[in-house]
Amino acid sequence: MKEGSPILVYRLIEAESIDVLRPLWEKLRGYHAPWLERFPGEQPPYNFTPRKAGLLAKAAQGHLRIELVRGTGDPTDIAYCVTTVTADGRGEVDSMFVDESFRGHGIGTELLRRALAWCDAVGAVSKSVSVAYENREALALYQRFGFHPRVLQLQQHLPGPKG
Repeated sequence: MKEGSPILVYRLIEAESIDVLRPLWEKLRGYHAPWLERFPGEQPPYNFTPRKAGLLAKAAQGHLRIELVRGTGDPTDIAYCVTTVTADGRGEVDSMFVDESFRGHGIGTELLRRALAWCDAVGAVSKSVSVAYENREALALYQRFGFHPRVLQLQQHLPGPKG
């Protein structure tokens, strides 16, 4: 961690406590919102419930790791990372977010380091992460850990049917 960084507490939670992610997940969705405006009819719902259900369903067929971060003596979480490994060994960093005011202190790097080590420990044979094309900071972080673009999918927004 960088000099002058806050003292942090990293903690794992069980799947049953996944609802504690909601406030940070909603901040993540807000962070992505400007990039999604080009595709208004196709934006994923800004609703935690379907995302939660998807993660829990994925976990039921493999492994789920949820890690949260907060400052010492502060009850407010400032970052999280959700990672899964499927029964056939496909690891994925499913969702990660560091509150804007805490970026640049190595929190994302440490969360990713821990998540990838866990993937190895539970037998992942591959690891992946999906990143919004415009999210250059996240792309740079993942590339520092040896992730490389595999597919670049471009999409054109088409207006709805004319009536």
